[in-house]
Amino acid sequence: MGNHMHKVTLICAFCLLAVISFISGCAEVQVQQPSPAQSVQGAAAELPTPLAIFPFENNAVTRHEEYEPLTGGLAAMLITDLRHDATNLKIIERNRIKELLQEIDLSQSGYVDQATALRIGKLLGARSVAFGSFVVLGEQVRIDARLVNVETSETLLAESISGTSDQFLQLEKNLAVKIAGAFQERLASAQPSASANTMNAALAFAKGLEALDRGDRQGAENYFQKTIELDPGFTRQVDSARLGK
Repeated sequence: MGNHMHKVTLICAFCLLAVISFISGCAEVQVQQPSPAQSVQGAAAELPTPLAIFPFENNAVTRHEEYEPLTGGLAAMLITDLRHDATNLKIIERNRIKELLQEIDLSQSGYVDQATALRIGKLLGARSVAFGSFVVLGEQVRIDARLVNVETSETLLAESISGTSDQFLQLEKNLAVKIAGAFQERLASAQPSASANTMNAALAFAKGLEALDRGDRQGAENYFQKTIELDPGFTRQVDSARLGK
């Protein structure tokens, strides 16, 4: 009797093991491997996000013409800072944007509205576009910017940053941090110190870009040297402009 019960117990145990093995095997078979299409989509999601930054509208109340060069200068500063520090963003080159603006005869005014920015953004292959305006009133400066998804027209960021003219470089870098943050990017937190010459340096830098666009490299270099003399904090922007980026 004892031997009989022992045999029954062994048989039951073997049966249970067989059932467990069968269930485990089925579970393994049901695990789905990613399809090639899914793998491609995952890889595409990891690619840097193309971003186009357009010239800013000049709404300066005082000395409007004097600040006109900043329409392109401010955009170029943002392009440089984001290209150097934001690893998940692919910043479209200023020259490509300038060429398209010339084609649609907007290179003189420099400013584009949202509809135009989205249209040009698509032509550039951008996934998002940034544009806006700046106001100068005496020593006060305000920069307004919008970041918009090209495909959906969804506003990703609407930001207004204010300060004094001697903080202009700080204001620009603060805006760069905000734009990067909209893409879950963190830029270096180091901030330039305020300088009484910062606004003049920004204007000299912007005039240097205009000279480059005219093909006057010597004139551009003179402005760039003046920029660094006025505020060494513009070294990165000047170096990038010299390389044509």
